[in-house]
Amino acid sequence: MGTVSKKRKNQKLRGDELVLNIWQRLTRILVFLSIIGISILVFSLFGPEWDKLQAMDEENANLQKRLDELKLVRVERLQDELHTSNDMEYLEIVARDKLNMKMPGEVIFRIQR
Repeated sequence: MGTVSKKRKNQKLRGDELVLNIWQRLTRILVFLSIIGISILVFSLFGPEWDKLQAMDEENANLQKRLDELKLVRVERLQDELHTSNDMEYLEIVARDKLNMKMPGEVIFRIQR
């Protein structure tokens, strides 16, 4: 009888270990699935925001490029203004054409087109 009770105890222990082993596996599977579910939830919440951020970065780069171009145009125009305001020949042409000025003793003939 002693051997039978030892066998039953061993079988009972093995059965308990088997049940414990199954619960451990199920717990691990549940934890794994929970992590996957939480990851999917996080990505679904922040995915569209990430796309918006990328679009805003692209727009920012385009606007910065446009700003640099406009700064170059401004510098060119300032140089042109400085050049024309100090150029006596240009000022003389403008004075004769737009302000109807003339040199002493000069006769101006205007032809209508």
